[in-house]
Amino acid sequence: MRWMILAAAALALSTTSAQAQSLQHFTRADFERALVEAGATITTEDPKAERIDFEFDGGVIADALLLGCEDNVAKTKCLGSSMLATFEAEDRTAEQVMQAINTYNYKENFGRAYLDEDGTISVRMYIIADGGITPANYSSQIGLWFASVSDFFGYLYGEE
Repeated sequence: MRWMILAAAALALSTTSAQAQSLQHFTRADFERALVEAGATITTEDPKAERIDFEFDGGVIADALLLGCEDNVAKTKCLGSSMLATFEAEDRTAEQVMQAINTYNYKENFGRAYLDEDGTISVRMYIIADGGITPANYSSQIGLWFASVSDFFGYLYGEE
């Protein structure tokens, strides 16, 4: 019985500790830190710009936004973070583009690929802070999206 009480106490302490270390909202600093920890280089020239421009995996260019903010102008208490990488069809047919999008959406779990209303090939991921997320999990999810975007590059341009 004593070991059960000790185990329950240890579980309660570890749960409280994890909750204390989790992010309940995202800030720009949190987002940039997670991007860099996942392997990105921040390329935004204006640190007050709404979008965070970044590069990863040797040249893939993307941007990020904080969303679902209590104050959308000041970007405070944001519950969502979104990343977007776009691609050009280059010498690909519409059928090849749709095949790449379908393959990505079937095989990958960290993001979604689509054609936007302007016909731009897009791969996006949205991460939420609702209920809390640890900084390590935040950067890990971003890193998994980076890997999936690299896979999309292969699906689209034939470098699988």
